[in-house]
Amino acid sequence: MSEPTVSPDVLTAADGGNLGGIFSRWVGTDRVAFLDLTGGDVSAPVEVGYDRFDELCARVAGGLVERGLRRADRVGILADNSVDYGACYFGIARAGMVTVPLNTRQPADNLSWVAADAGMVLVLHDAANRNRLPAGVPAIEYDSAAWRALLETGPGPTVAVAGDDVAVQMYTSGSTGRPKGVLLTHGGQLFSIDQYLGGVMPMDPDERLLISAPMYHKNAAMQLKMALGLGGSVVLLRRFDAEDYLRAIERHRVTALTGVPTMFSLMFARTALLETLDRSSVRRLSIGSAPMTQALFDQARELFPGCVITNGYGTTEVVAVFGGHPDGAERPAISVGHPLSAVETRLVDPVTGVDAAADPVTGRLQGELWVRSPGLMAGYHRLPDVTAARVTDGWYHTGDVMEADGDGWHFFVGRVDDMFSCAGENVYPGDVEQMLEQCPAVHQAAVVPVDDELKGALPVAFVVTAEGHEPVEAEIKSWALEHGPAFQHPRAVWFLDALPLAGTAKIDKAALAAEAGRRWQPR
Repeated sequence: MSEPTVSPDVLTAADGGNLGGIFSRWVGTDRVAFLDLTGGDVSAPVEVGYDRFDELCARVAGGLVERGLRRADRVGILADNSVDYGACYFGIARAGMVTVPLNTRQPADNLSWVAADAGMVLVLHDAANRNRLPAGVPAIEYDSAAWRALLETGPGPTVAVAGDDVAVQMYTSGSTGRPKGVLLTHGGQLFSIDQYLGGVMPMDPDERLLISAPMYHKNAAMQLKMALGLGGSVVLLRRFDAEDYLRAIERHRVTALTGVPTMFSLMFARTALLETLDRSSVRRLSIGSAPMTQALFDQARELFPGCVITNGYGTTEVVAVFGGHPDGAERPAISVGHPLSAVETRLVDPVTGVDAAADPVTGRLQGELWVRSPGLMAGYHRLPDVTAARVTDGWYHTGDVMEADGDGWHFFVGRVDDMFSCAGENVYPGDVEQMLEQCPAVHQAAVVPVDDELKGALPVAFVVTAEGHEPVEAEIKSWALEHGPAFQHPRAVWFLDALPLAGTAKIDKAALAAEAGRRWQPR
């Protein structure tokens, strides 16, 4: 695959160091910023050039200032994907204000809590989410008279900012308690984009990147910034639909795909449709934001032969960590990559807090990943104690357990919080899922623990069967016993038509754990 022909480090020269100006050098060209498919018909794109998009961003910025908003004011966006969403995201930053993307699938009380926690002064939203607005916060709806008045005020300048000024306040999913506001700076975001384009997922300026994951999530937000910063085109869907996504690939000659594992699992299950589509335009595919199994990697390799497939890794707090090997060595299939040269990493024993020691036999290291990077968040909003607990001398404790081989390749093992003990043995659900999805009868698997008086906890599994296979519990259990240690095998297997998804299109492990508690009958 060719390397980018435009040096990505020019992104740090964005207008006034402002994240909102990352694509300013493409203004005045004939490049297309968006092939907008959000109208619902993938065969009828609306082309939006960089000139038009730049003007829209500038008018959002100017309108906010004219309305009386000030630098560092928090402005929320509650909407499905659209070009207007992108203009708000960058326009807010251009005005020196802070963009607060709101998760459209969060409960209403969480949205109200986030608005209050952020001190939000305004919400920009679409009609589809009108009934989910946080109470007590002024709001402007796209295509309304107020929206038109905002844009008619006139374009505003891209204000100069300091590198440590906050650009985006992105809230975590809140799977354990209330969401936390992650403070992302202009300088940190520009650094991360540079690292992505230079080492994590190099792209070409002629790239056509398909985005259907929600823009409020870090995955889609980072891909949007990458594509526009490099002068590529974003093929934009309002939301993910497996059939629309696949048809858009062929119709618009998409070159780069990105998303979470569940999205690709749903697409790969459409075998009849896949056989009819030309997928040859795709040359880069990145699956991230949740663990990728070997089985999913193998499916991707079969369906997109010759494509560079990346197991992406990043957190909301620090998004760019791993890339290719500095010596150009080939990346192992499901490795998350080699640490970037501009980023420091450590593997730390999560119990003792000291650096992990190499296994005397394999030479491998295993421990919690700690990261120190210029792209690290500034902290958690109004949570100094939480920040202090998660960041030590600049080292961010990711909560992710990794294993590193002798060549520096890192592999995701599991979450520190997800690990449970079964009869004194540490069980990482991701390890069990990897093994189960190698079974020909399994399309997808999700593993959660259930309480056990004797062994502390036992693994159980929810499975979506592969096409052409019958749901037989004994078959899955036998596979697990033959292909993994006995303590890891699921003590119960329950079959579902589809695994439940949380707001960020990841598997909803909390819902599955609750369901397992209801179904489990100790034997």
